[in-house]
Amino acid sequence: MYFYSMKIIVRLLIFISLLIPTANSTAQLKIRVQGTAAIPTGYAEDAVALGYGGNINISYPVLISNLELSLTTGYFYFGFKENLPDYDFSFSSVPVIAGLRFNLNDFDFIPYVGVEVGIYISEYFLEIDYGIFGKTSVLTKDTHWGIAPEFGFKMNLTPSFDVDVNAKYNRIDTKYIARAYLLFQTGFTYKF
Repeated sequence: MYFYSMKIIVRLLIFISLLIPTANSTAQLKIRVQGTAAIPTGYAEDAVALGYGGNINISYPVLISNLELSLTTGYFYFGFKENLPDYDFSFSSVPVIAGLRFNLNDFDFIPYVGVEVGIYISEYFLEIDYGIFGKTSVLTKDTHWGIAPEFGFKMNLTPSFDVDVNAKYNRIDTKYIARAYLLFQTGFTYKF
């Protein structure tokens, strides 16, 4: 019991230390909105075609000015790879992930690397039309853990507005096989 309590206390202290604002008094809350081209990888590559979507990210500097705590959510949709008559399949995913991003610079051109982990809410739709025998459709919803490393860059347009471009690899661990997709994202970051 004592060991279990100490583990909880240590985890709580680590979590609280991440929430401590940086010593920099100019730390700014940032909101990023991006459009996405999504490329399925791994086993998903065999079943679904290129996808699309978008996300919103909120980040805030913690501990040091170049380290940011981030929270991301979005929506990504993939259709069936082949256009077969009387057959329809699609896959969509909503990530709710949090992590850290490290900016390698702090002005003008700002390259960064990061990693986020969390849950992915996925939906799989399959419909087969048997003609005069009718249609069969199945909708399956699942929630699984996943990880998303990323790298990209921001360019300052104004003191409070950046262009943000990145690539993010999302890997979802499912019961049977892992689903994965690579996102190429572009959008804007607004700093409050």
